Amino acid sequence: MIGDVSGHGLGPAILMAETRAYLRVLSRNREYLNEILTRTNQVLVEDMDANRYVTLTLLRLISRPSAFIYANAGHTPGFIIGLDGQVRQKLTRTGIVLGRKADTIYNQSEYIALEEGDILVLLTDGMQEIFSPDGEMFGTERIIKTIHENRERPSKEIIEALYKAGTDFSQTPALDDDFTCIIIKVKH
Repeated sequence: MIGDVSGHGLGPAILMAETRAYLRVLSRNREYLNEILTRTNQVLVEDMDANRYVTLTLLRLISRPSAFIYANAGHTPGFIIGLDGQVRQKLTRTGIVLGRKADTIYNQSEYIALEEGDILVLLTDGMQEIFSPDGEMFGTERIIKTIHENRERPSKEIIEALYKAGTDFSQTPALDDDFTCIIIKVKH
């Protein structure tokens, strides 16, 4: 799972902790990702004011054969980068953000096969929305390029290279927004 809460500070941090707790409980009692998100949303709507919402991608990996399913509640799309550096699959939204409408029914994807050498990427919008001093946005293409150029390195080092590329691009020692990234390398 990867998620993000609107806003910054203690309130959003508490909201993310609450969301994580609901997801942990529901994932132990429910098999379908769409049902987990639908029920989480129903509870969150009761606790949130109109200015807050949560974006979230929930993923279930299957090891044999290598595949996964996902559900995306308004979160930044993830993607699968193939051996050639091209995006094989974009993990688009399957529903709206959590916490807005109690009657929202979420969908989940079909099973998506993973191939040897694929890199599955989940991230928050903080990296894409970095700006250079002249106002150019870092964007998805630079993220994909940086990941592909570092694909032989361990996942942790790929994330470190991505963070460095972002701070170099912005010409600042740290990023303004949060940056969370999950890299899953497929090996059989």
